[in-house]
Amino acid sequence: MPAQRSIAEINDRLARGEAVVMTAMEFKKEVRSGYRFKLGDVDVVTTATRAVMSGTSAILGVQVESGSGVRRIWMNGVPCMIAGHGDGQIDVAVHGTAESRDFPAGYGGGHLFRDLVSGKSVEVEWESDDGRSTSKAVTLSELPFARIYSFRNAYRNYSAFTNAKNRRSYREHPNTIFANRPLPYMKALTVSGSGELNPLENDPEARVIHSGMRILVNKSEGVVIGAGTRASHHGSNLSIAADMRGMDPEFMGGFKTRYGMEITNSVAIPIPVVDEDVLKNLSECLDENISLDIADLADRVPFTQATYADVWNGAALWVDFNADRCIVCSFQCPAEYFCPMSAISWREKSIDQTLCVACGACTANCPGGAFSGRDHAPRGRIGDVPVLGRIMPITYRLSNRRRVIELAAYLKQRMLDRSFFLADAGLPLRLSE
Repeated sequence: MPAQRSIAEINDRLARGEAVVMTAMEFKKEVRSGYRFKLGDVDVVTTATRAVMSGTSAILGVQVESGSGVRRIWMNGVPCMIAGHGDGQIDVAVHGTAESRDFPAGYGGGHLFRDLVSGKSVEVEWESDDGRSTSKAVTLSELPFARIYSFRNAYRNYSAFTNAKNRRSYREHPNTIFANRPLPYMKALTVSGSGELNPLENDPEARVIHSGMRILVNKSEGVVIGAGTRASHHGSNLSIAADMRGMDPEFMGGFKTRYGMEITNSVAIPIPVVDEDVLKNLSECLDENISLDIADLADRVPFTQATYADVWNGAALWVDFNADRCIVCSFQCPAEYFCPMSAISWREKSIDQTLCVACGACTANCPGGAFSGRDHAPRGRIGDVPVLGRIMPITYRLSNRRRVIELAAYLKQRMLDRSFFLADAGLPLRLSE
């Protein structure tokens, strides 16, 4: 086989139905079994990640009554920035972390985006220059333009956090996205990152991921714009864009944290195997080879390391609810209160799996033990990590590997169905040192 393969050649094989496409999960399984891939054995490896992705906004076109100008506008109470208007249409920018004035600490831009993608009607209210207030209900299909733009998504990976220094502020009021409640001293760990399935982890030097690359964002076709804000070779991330039409609500949504409203997205990227270096990176990118810094939540300074194998080997990818174990908390259900996706209903005694991201907040906070991790994790836990000679339970996880696996498989099928091809042009990401 040649030492270099072109994107055009791989696309031609895809078009003829001859291409070999594997998900990252499938590829890593073969590597661990001892198989040594040669150039030409596989054409594309599909990768994906899902996590809290703060740097997400949307540009929406909203039809309003013509007449006097509009000075302020809200959608389901979420404040929008007016980006331009004319001919009865206002272009608005909405940040994924913006908080609704009508539902403080419970609804934000990420919830709004999911509601729109779900086909729900949302309330648009605007204030004219002359002081009049007008409102109307709209759906995504009625918006002339709806596109998500991200300036910082798909981070290569993160640090894990714990309470290692027992500072009072983090025992009582941890105002951070990385903890949903005060952390006990060296008895709980919060983690994020998709490990060996993450696109940038599989292409750490950005050899094939480039500006102009075709990707999937929440299952909708999108494009890589370039490197994201604060991106470097050690902490790379991407700026991306995708039309909201075609997105799947189960792969996105609002995410409540102690710090405020956040947003979760899913991104899938195909890695074309064009040369030996790309193949080498894919083969070496295994959870057990990817280090995970563990830092104190207060100062974020790493004091030890683990690996992503410690996080994901045997970890629960689902959370189950056993109604028989519910002790009917008299004041408020802690699991419902701490759930960042509002997936738990105490009254209905249920957990909505279309919303659940298996973060583990319910397993850590339910006093009756009604919530537990599926798969091989011990009852009541989603995973454990060895830290300085002790086994520390994961009590909060901001990445959803189940959806990552599903999205990578979806992208693979799209390519095998000849409905998704690689972009054969683009610019380098230009990551800083």
